[in-house]
Amino acid sequence: MRFLGITLLALGLSFSLLTSDSLAKNYYPMTPSQKHFTAIIKQLRNFRTVEWVSPVSMWVQIPASQKSRAPELANTIEDRARDAMKQPVCVHIYVKKGQSLARSCVY
Repeated sequence: MRFLGITLLALGLSFSLLTSDSLAKNYYPMTPSQKHFTAIIKQLRNFRTVEWVSPVSMWVQIPASQKSRAPELANTIEDRARDAMKQPVCVHIYVKKGQSLARSCVY
């Protein structure tokens, strides 16, 4: 009986760790080139957050003061992604979550 309790506790803890880890990260493993490219974009001062919503969809938040530059910023990131990542990717620029101001894609 004690073994069963310990086993259930261990399974519960493992499940909660896996669940919280998957919620904190994306639902898929990022490729090394995605991780590297994300780190580069995060260092630039025009961007607040950078996150991958899917394996080919990158969402980049900008300050409201940069709203008019959204298409230019999307194209700039897309140009850099073309050379750096060598994979299909769509860059979405937004101020408020889920509201894309501009989008640029590499196929």
